[in-house]
This record gives sequence, C-alpha cells and structure tokens, in this order.
Amino acid sequence: MRIRFDFHRTQRQRNSRSISADRRVGFGLPLCSHADEVLGMHLAKLRIFQYRNLRDLEILPSPGINLFSGRNGQGKTNLLEAIYFLAFGKSFRTAIPAECINHEKTECRIEGTVVHGGLSRNLQVLIGKAGKKLFLLDKPVGLEEFIGNLNLMAFTHDHLNIVRGGPAERRAFIDRAMITLYPGYMRNLAEYGRALRQRNKMLSALGGSANGVDEALLDSWDEALIGPGAKIAWQRWRYVERMKQQLPVGLWNDEKLKMHYFSTIPLEGQDLLQIEENFRRQLRKTRSADLKLRLTSIGPHRDDLKIYLNGKSLSHFASAGQQRWGLLSLYFSQMEIHRQVHGFYPVFLMDDVEAELDKTRLRVFLAYLKERSQTFITSAKGFLFGELGEAGCHFEVESGMVTRLP
Repeated sequence: MRIRFDFHRTQRQRNSRSISADRRVGFGLPLCSHADEVLGMHLAKLRIFQYRNLRDLEILPSPGINLFSGRNGQGKTNLLEAIYFLAFGKSFRTAIPAECINHEKTECRIEGTVVHGGLSRNLQVLIGKAGKKLFLLDKPVGLEEFIGNLNLMAFTHDHLNIVRGGPAERRAFIDRAMITLYPGYMRNLAEYGRALRQRNKMLSALGGSANGVDEALLDSWDEALIGPGAKIAWQRWRYVERMKQQLPVGLWNDEKLKMHYFSTIPLEGQDLLQIEENFRRQLRKTRSADLKLRLTSIGPHRDDLKIYLNGKSLSHFASAGQQRWGLLSLYFSQMEIHRQVHGFYPVFLMDDVEAELDKTRLRVFLAYLKERSQTFITSAKGFLFGELGEAGCHFEVESGMVTRLP
C-alpha cells in the first residue's frame, strides 16, 4: 500500500532556532538524541509525584518520539494521563481528579517544563482530595490561563468514542482543538453553558405551560444564549470546513472520507450577524415546544459532526480498523490547521498503539509524526523502537517505575 501525505510541508528547522540543548532546556541535563531538531513546542522535563501507581519520577523526553513499553497494567496509560493533565487541567479518563491520587496518599503533583521558541515555562498541577490547583510559572491560575501553554492532542481507546459515541463526544473533539487555537473560545463555551443552564432551569420552573409567561422575560433568556451560541456555531462550522481542506490524500486508496458539521441553526453562507438572527428566529419558533419539553431544543449544544466513509456513516457502517484510521485522519487534519495558525505542530499522545493500527499504517503514522511533532506513545510489545532510529527515546514501564533504555 503506497501512501502519501499531500500537505504543505514545513521543515522542523523553520519553526525552531539554533539553541544549545542545555540552554533550551535550562537544566544542564542531557537530552535524548535528536535534540538539535526541536519542534516549535515540546515538553522538555516531566516530574510526577504520588500519581496513581506511578513511582515518583523525573524524565527528560525526546523532542521526537518517546516510546513507553511494558506489560499491561504497569502504568503506561497513567503516564500519558498525567501529561494530558498538564495540557488541559483534567484527565481523559475520569471527571474526579482525586481518583488520580495514589491510594496510600492524600495528594499528587505533576510538573512539566514546556519549551517554545527558546523560552521555557513551568506548569504544575496539584491534586488533593478536595480538588485541584493549577500553576503557571509557580503562580496559581485559572483553567483558561492554564490551557494553551502545552498544546496537545491525544488518541486513546477512550477517544474512539469520538467516532462510536454520541454527538457530545464529537462536539468536544472540535472544542478541544479550538480552545488552543482561538482566544476567547473557551470563554464563549463557559458563557453559553451558564446561559443554557439558566434557561433550562427557567423552562422547567414554568411547568411546561406558556400560560401567563412574560414574553419579554423569555426574550431576555434567548438573548443570553444568542451571543455566545452564534459565535460557537459559526467558529465550529468554519473550523470543520477548514478540516475538510486538510484531510490527507492517499490514506484511503479508493475510499473517500468526508465530514459535515450539522447544526440546528442555518450557517452556510452566513456571517455572524446573520447567524445571530437565525438563532433568534429559531428560538422563537421552538419556544412553545421548549416550554413543553422544559429544555432548549436547538443551539450548538445539539449540533453534531457527521463523518462518512464512501457516503455511509463511519460510526455505524465502518469496520473497527476503518474507524481508527478515520479518526487519525481527522487528527492529521487538525494538526495541520494547528501548524497554520501557530507555526508549529502540537504534542501528540497515543495509547496502546499496536491495538489501534496495523503495521503498515503504523509505519505511515510514525513517519508522519517523526517529521512534525513531539510524540508520546505506549506499547505492550516494544518492537516499535526499531522504527524510530535516532529520532526518539525508549522507556520501560514496570510496576509504576519508568526507566530509560539505552
């Protein structure tokens, strides 16, 4: 199978400056090989304390590919989860941060040093039984300020729900990428979420009846939704249109992968003001139904990303292998958009890589990443290291202990 990537190529050296490894990292500690060809952003140092089953550790990852091998249940996924926490301030496995604390301890800590453009910044997540605290440059910060300091994408077994799960999974897939691309997007999501909860609470309080309802009050609830909601729907639609243009050519032989952003608000060919008016009109049209349902039936919280292979739903008609490769194709597209916006590729995580890809596509995947992104992958077999050459580091994970192999 011959596969090519029809992307506008940008060499790694264009996005980095010639800086010595010691100065770049700032610790005077040796790096893995390939350090002189650093990408635009990478995690240069990782320290983890009392996190799940992991022993306290400090590692200096390669700016290229980092392979963590070991038997199942040794802590490989926990390591990726900790890195993900540094990027998004949350886990990809649980909504309860305290579950990440070693069962014999009362708190855990993750620290990372991110290097970009020759400058470094320290990130820290402190998790206790009562919640979590986020730190940037040793100062406490909120989630909005924390996110975006380590730009990252992750592909794990749980992320297959993007294809196999419901619309909420696919909306979150788009939102995670856009949060690191567009200032203010996370604020719009939060504002819309608050307005939606308030509107639904009011609709529920009315008991399903429109009798005696103050129309002006209903209009005010609608307006609280319209501003942030129209921006979210518009930005998502534009982003998906951009993703379509960046899908890699040649991955599917004669098969065709397509996608469409399905919205409850008319979007195509509309500017933001028109979308706001469309949303306003739709809310008024569905007002009676919303009162009966006691919830808001339209808006970006009901939208979906439809993905098709040869005209059929990737979720319902594709094989497991086609679903995995289709999802990776979407990630490839997102990574190219990230490079266009920021000038560099994001860090990439992939868990249990052999379970997700056959050997042929695995080689294609690694070839793509070696030229573009710092990557952290886990493997139960470890035979992949021969594919990396000098472009990475190999670590063994056993009983929570991480050891770098020569």
